[in-house]
Amino acid sequence: MLPEHLVPSCFHLSNSPDNTTSTDNSENLTQGKITLSDYESDILISSTATGQSRNMLFEECDRHLKERLFRAAKIESFSRLLNSLQAEGDINAQELSKILTQKTAIINEQGNKIWLNLITRETSDPIFYSLEEK
Repeated sequence: MLPEHLVPSCFHLSNSPDNTTSTDNSENLTQGKITLSDYESDILISSTATGQSRNMLFEECDRHLKERLFRAAKIESFSRLLNSLQAEGDINAQELSKILTQKTAIINEQGNKIWLNLITRETSDPIFYSLEEK
């Protein structure tokens, strides 16, 4: 049901007695729940008796959030490793810059292959890996 401020006045309906019971139900849902941790069981993902999640949208968001956090952790640990190697003198800034430009060029080439394949649909096979042994 739309809020009254979104509905033009010519379409307003009079309140029916059924609407009062729905407000009573909504008051009962929040009864005794004060903090967000009280709502945790309602919000977070859990399975029903059939094994399906209660909220597929949250599950999808959680999956993407975990992937992003994992990527951020890998990037941070890699940058710390490079900084410590540079501080110890195992690798100098010029070598590091050279390696980064080479890897960036490789990544850009592979990305261009992906875009070209998406546009032309030449192959449906994965571009960067193969399930067959070489």
